[in-house]
Amino acid sequence: MLIPIAIIAICMVPILAEDSEAAFTVTDGTGMTFEYAEAEDKIILNGSATALTIADAGAVDKIVAVDMYSTYEYTQFEELKDLRPEDLKSFYGTTNHEYIITTIVKMVESGKFSLDDTIILTSYSSNLELREKLSKEGFTRILVWNTIESYSDLVKMVEDVSLIASGSIPDSITAMKSKIKAVEDKAASFDGTDRPKALYVWYYSKSLQIGNTGIMKSMLDVCKANNIGYDPSNSAARYGDVNAITKLLENNKDAVVFVSNSYFSAGKTLDDFYNEVFSGDRTVKVIPMGLQWNNWCPESADGLTEIANALYASEPTPAPEPTSEPSEDKGLGKYIVYAAAAMSAILLLALIGLYFKLKKNKA
Repeated sequence: MLIPIAIIAICMVPILAEDSEAAFTVTDGTGMTFEYAEAEDKIILNGSATALTIADAGAVDKIVAVDMYSTYEYTQFEELKDLRPEDLKSFYGTTNHEYIITTIVKMVESGKFSLDDTIILTSYSSNLELREKLSKEGFTRILVWNTIESYSDLVKMVEDVSLIASGSIPDSITAMKSKIKAVEDKAASFDGTDRPKALYVWYYSKSLQIGNTGIMKSMLDVCKANNIGYDPSNSAARYGDVNAITKLLENNKDAVVFVSNSYFSAGKTLDDFYNEVFSGDRTVKVIPMGLQWNNWCPESADGLTEIANALYASEPTPAPEPTSEPSEDKGLGKYIVYAAAAMSAILLLALIGLYFKLKKNKA
C-alpha cells in the first residue's frame, strides 16, 4: 500500500506546480493585438484612471513613468501614495512628444525600461502619433485607448489593463463585475410602468451642456433609464446650453439630473447649479457626480451603483455577491508551490525507506 500512496504524492506535485500565469492576448482600443506570456514587469502610462486601475490590481510598483496628471502629488489618490515614477509631464497635443520620447529612451539606456515593456496611452487623439514615433524608436508594446463609448468596452479595457499588470483577474475586477450585476438585477426587477427619467449635464469650457453620447449615456442604458437628453439624430457628445437644459426639464421635473464632477471641481456648488438652471427652484432632483463615476477604472462601478440608487430610490441595490479579500500575495504563490513539492519529495523518500525496511524485516 505504501508504493501507491507514494505515487499519489508524486502526482500531486504537477497539479500544485501548475503555473497560474497563463499566456494571454490583449486587444487595445485601436484593434491592435498584443501577446503576453506573463504579467508585465514595467509599465509607462498616461491617465490617472489607468494608474488607479493598476494600483487596484496590486501592481502599483510596476508603474515606472506617468504623465503629470497621474502622480500622487497631483491626484492625491491614496492608492497612488507609494507611486515613485518618472514624470513625463503633459501628453496633451504633440508639443511635449520630444521630451516624452527622449526621457523614455534614456530610461532604456539606463536599464529602467526596455523596448519590449508596455506603454499604455489613453484619452488623447495625439497619442496615435506618439505611438508611431515610439514605434520608430523600437518600442513594441504600445497600447492605445483614445475613446470608449460603451460601458462594456470600459469594463473590458479595465480588465485588460489589470491583466497586463497582474497576469490574472484581480479582486478589483471581480468586485467591479459583481456590482454591475447587482445594478442590472435591480433595473430588471423594476416593476413600474415607466422607466425613471434621467438627464446627464456636462460642464465644458465653463458652460453647461446636455450630455448626449459616451460612457455616461451607456451607464444610463445599463440602469435602463429613460435618458431624456439623448438625441439619436445628433452624433455630438454634448449639445445645447443652460436654456436648452431648462426647457427640457420644464415638462420632465420628475427626471433625475446628474451633473458632471467637472462643474464642482471648478469651484461651483449645488446651490450654484439650482440658481443657474432653475432660478433657485429645487423641485428637480440633482445629483453631483463623483470624480470616478464615469472614469476608466474599477471605481466606476461604484458610480454605476450610485446612479442606480438615485434612479430607483425606493429600491435599494441588492448587495453584490461576496468576493474574496484582496490578496496580499506579492509573488509568494510560486514559493508555496516549491514548498509543497519539497514536502512531497520528502514524504516520498520516507515512504520508500519505510517500505524497504519493512520488507527487510519480513525477510
